[in-house]
Amino acid sequence: MRRPAPPARDPQDRASAPNARAAAMVRRYLRFWGPRADADVDDELQFHLDMRVQDHMARGLSETEARDAVRRRLGDLGAVRAACLTINTRRNRRMARAQTLDAFLQDVRFGVRSMLRQKGWTAVGVLTLALGIGANTAMFSVVNGMLLHPLDYPHAGRLAVVYQKPATGDVSGVSVYVLPPTPVLRAWRAGSHDFEDLEGFSTADAILRDRGNPMTAHTAAVEPGFAAFTGQRPLRGRYFTRADVESKAEVAVLSEGLWRSRYGGADSVLGAPVTLGRTTYTIIGIMPEAFQLPALLQDRTDVFTPLDVNDDRIGVSIVGRLRPGVTTAAAARELDTLAAHAPGGANASDYRTTVVSPGKIVRYGDSLLLLSGAVALVLIIACANVAHLLLARGSSRQHELAIRAAIGAGRWRIARQILTESLLLAAAGCVLGVAAGWAGLRALVALRPSSLSQLAVAHLEGRAVLVAVVLAVATGLAFGVIGALQSARLMSPESLRLGASAAQGASRARSRSILVVTEMALCTTLLVAATLLIRSVAHLQLTDPGFEPAGLYAVSPDLSATNDTTPALRWSLVDRLAERVRALPGVSGVTVATNAPPGSEFSIGALQVEGQPTPPKNVSSFINTYGVRPEFFSVVGIRFVEGAAFTDTTVAGAQVVINEGMARKYWPGTSALGHKLRIVFQGDGKWLTIVGVVNDAATGGLLTERSDPMLYMPPARFFNPALLVRAPNPGAVLPAIRTIVRGMDAAIPPVKVDNVAESMRNTVGGRRFTMLLLASFTALALLLAAVGLYGVMAYGVAQRTRELGVRIALGATAGNIARSVLGRGVALAAGGMVLGLVGAHWATRLMAGMLSGVSADDPTSLMVAAAVLLATAVVACLVPMRRAVRVDPIIAMKSE
Repeated sequence: MRRPAPPARDPQDRASAPNARAAAMVRRYLRFWGPRADADVDDELQFHLDMRVQDHMARGLSETEARDAVRRRLGDLGAVRAACLTINTRRNRRMARAQTLDAFLQDVRFGVRSMLRQKGWTAVGVLTLALGIGANTAMFSVVNGMLLHPLDYPHAGRLAVVYQKPATGDVSGVSVYVLPPTPVLRAWRAGSHDFEDLEGFSTADAILRDRGNPMTAHTAAVEPGFAAFTGQRPLRGRYFTRADVESKAEVAVLSEGLWRSRYGGADSVLGAPVTLGRTTYTIIGIMPEAFQLPALLQDRTDVFTPLDVNDDRIGVSIVGRLRPGVTTAAAARELDTLAAHAPGGANASDYRTTVVSPGKIVRYGDSLLLLSGAVALVLIIACANVAHLLLARGSSRQHELAIRAAIGAGRWRIARQILTESLLLAAAGCVLGVAAGWAGLRALVALRPSSLSQLAVAHLEGRAVLVAVVLAVATGLAFGVIGALQSARLMSPESLRLGASAAQGASRARSRSILVVTEMALCTTLLVAATLLIRSVAHLQLTDPGFEPAGLYAVSPDLSATNDTTPALRWSLVDRLAERVRALPGVSGVTVATNAPPGSEFSIGALQVEGQPTPPKNVSSFINTYGVRPEFFSVVGIRFVEGAAFTDTTVAGAQVVINEGMARKYWPGTSALGHKLRIVFQGDGKWLTIVGVVNDAATGGLLTERSDPMLYMPPARFFNPALLVRAPNPGAVLPAIRTIVRGMDAAIPPVKVDNVAESMRNTVGGRRFTMLLLASFTALALLLAAVGLYGVMAYGVAQRTRELGVRIALGATAGNIARSVLGRGVALAAGGMVLGLVGAHWATRLMAGMLSGVSADDPTSLMVAAAVLLATAVVACLVPMRRAVRVDPIIAMKSE
């Protein structure tokens, strides 16, 4: 039976048919550029709807009835459409992710194969980046551990160290701290709104005696809340409690470092007794290495004991945590107001509160910042060198990229490939750079001078690795952008034509020249800084200290644990010790002082010269003083300009010797002998008569100013004395001194005999270490810049081979060719040198405080830096110059 023909559509439906076909064609065209899920679903649903309608109409239903029946059969088409769109969208996303991952892996595989084919190029690029990233990683670890986060406490960014300084005056820029008394701490803690918490601690050195040999331990009395403040818990045992403080329990907690080094990490140490000075404590716990104190007065702590802040007889160091949004200046003003009204703070007007971040009290912070800037410049130079490599590699791939573009590769596809290769290069440099940074940091810590003991805490941590990764990603992206921009020029069809590379080669040559000039400018800045620091350290080491440190030795026995309990008995022991040492063969002089060079002492008060008005009570400063015996000057080698040493060393004698610096300041053009002065503190002070004037001497170290005013007075008996021994041939003398000290009192720990000349040299150890590091970074930067200049000149010679051959064929001499090549290289270096000298004029202002004996604009340093740079440029151009001179004109022209 024949199927009845479908009813004819009305004219409106027939008229809409071309529009539907046109819409379908448009949708098919749009799908060519990518999937369109909504159009696909609509077409599919419409197809099913039309087919069902046709089927029902074939069975004899009208079109309207057929469409109603289909809608009833298919249900909610909107819900069906939404479900289909969801399924289609998920499928397209999975496909897109798979395609993206597949394309990325394909780019990575191609990039790895490409880099492995050019092993020399890859090795140079990776090594260059590793040097730059490694140096920055090592220096960031140091800066982060010493300046940015020296204390690993909770909310470390809001930590602040609190101390006091005299209201006026200072000593030659030396930072000297006054410890606030405990009543002031209690007043601050009770009334401060700017601090969340304030914790006090008190540090001291004491003789530690247990079952082993006595040793000098760094101790600290800390409050029971200090462990919670630092966020640390004991490794073993427990920490102090408030009950320990209230009951005055004699308990102690060891640091992890002492526990492992002295007790081998044994748990049996808990409950064992340990004697500090004259007090025996029971060990109750072990605190981890991260339980550290701010490095105000000591770099590490070995033993912790409880601190009672209700004891008004002591002064304390303080560390606090600021409330969010509070500045250190505002907090200092609040604490000054509270200190003025604190019980027992009657002298608060003499002092001003200082609130600083823990990183600000780190010694040699300026040196660390200088070195950080230097390694940053090294990284920039390394990046410029890698840019050289990329430009050269791009030139060699010019034909390849043009062919890829000609057969259909898009700009984004090629740019993505180049970006992937750049990131691979940066990733390899990052891995090797982190390893180099770890090794470099270990070397820095191992080679540090004793004056930089804080550097021992530096270690490679997560932040430093993150910095290395960020640097690698940033450099990789930068290289990728450079490569992508270059590829955009190389992809044009003109690149396939012979001779098109000439104009592009000229453009790339300009880019390389700019990079070389930049490298040379940065190197010049580093060279000037390094030369200034080298000359400054040389000046310090060659400076006459004003006395004779050679052959002078310092013996500083720790008398805190001796059986002589009073200052008079201790000084009597020192006198007996001096007499026995003086009798040793080979000893030409012995004296006693309150400190051994290099060392410094200060008296707090206001200096008043006879005839001047009495200073106000709230005016005080630190005044250089030195407690010495009369024979000190002859033993040490300080000569008298006029007068003589004191003849009466008693307090009633009131005699004093001053240096030339003080005589010139207060009695210019006249004799200072017989004049009187006094140190006024709170309106009182004993008048002292000047009996002698000695030459200026840098007894405080080579970094101190010799001409600063100095008062030499008879030593106060409450100081721990030092024995100064003049022994030109110390071979047999020094062991005998140690034996004598040990025989005088068995409670005295083994003494260390210091060579004063060596100790004086060590006072510039930090500067010398900074100089060596800066010189090393400068040499590395200079090497990288020389490699960059060599690469540019070698590439230029290769590009000019035919030109050079023609010139030689026309009669150019070897000297002409050599001068043209060498002249261009020197011209590039000279351009960078000029820019670098301008930059150095401003950069060296930042290191003016680190210079001694030279100015920031020292012409000798500028000339030395310029000469070294130009000499390096000449050396870098020698090999390309020889290649240019040896070009065979026949072979060069045949190659074209």
